[in-house]
Amino acid sequence: MRQLYLNQKVWSVREKFAVLDAQDQPVYRAVGSLFKIPKHFDILDLDDHVVATVTKQPFSWLPCFYLKIGDQQVATIQKRFTFFKPRYELAAAGLTVTGDFWDMNFEVSRQGQLVGQVAKRWFSIGDKYEMTIRDSADELLIVGLVIAIDYVKRVEAAAASSSASQ
Repeated sequence: MRQLYLNQKVWSVREKFAVLDAQDQPVYRAVGSLFKIPKHFDILDLDDHVVATVTKQPFSWLPCFYLKIGDQQVATIQKRFTFFKPRYELAAAGLTVTGDFWDMNFEVSRQGQLVGQVAKRWFSIGDKYEMTIRDSADELLIVGLVIAIDYVKRVEAAAASSSASQ
């Protein structure tokens, strides 16, 4: 089992994240595209090689993302229509996501077995998420999932604040 922390960089034109281990050592970093359609995030290893990509499907009614690890698409992350709390569907090798997406506390399971847990840290500068991952083979999947959901939440918050100020 491994503990990772995804920290959003504050005051960045491009969305940037650092993924650190429990000893605050870098493991990955993620960089969002700037003024590109479709919006995407590259997840890079310590040698700056792209190891995964999270790409937003352009022009969709509800946000949908595709996660590629290497050259293979391994997951689709789709926001579902609900009236109160947001719900996401993760289509990937028998994985299910349950929990509270609004507060960013959720679990990822495969065939009833816990794969990982995500919890948002509230008292930090920028967004910070703690990820507990049971198998290292699922690291990039969970990191990509958190980046996609965080992006949707930030876009929706920005839209809500701009419409409230008008």
